[in-house]
Amino acid sequence: MQSNWVLKEDEAIELLALLITSARIQMDEPAHYGPLRLLTAAERLSSLIEARSSQKAREFLEGNIERIPAMHMRMSDVDAYTEGLDALCRAVAACLLRHSSLEGEA
Repeated sequence: MQSNWVLKEDEAIELLALLITSARIQMDEPAHYGPLRLLTAAERLSSLIEARSSQKAREFLEGNIERIPAMHMRMSDVDAYTEGLDALCRAVAACLLRHSSLEGEA
């Protein structure tokens, strides 16, 4: 069976550590920091997998993940921050459709 793994074990453990420690930090941080922590994990994951991803996934990563650092700077503007998150969600949905070959079937 051919493997399509895009993470090495140590990279996966590093990402798990980020997610788990971010969960703990959330207990003491303001609630609006939650999205920041999740976006940080998304940035980290994308940097780990981009070079080993399929072309379809790479197109999504290259075109969208680079927007995250600018979003961190807009955290105090809730409307702009929400708009940025909504745009990323739409991009994720489009990527999933392309990846699953469902695009154009509906």
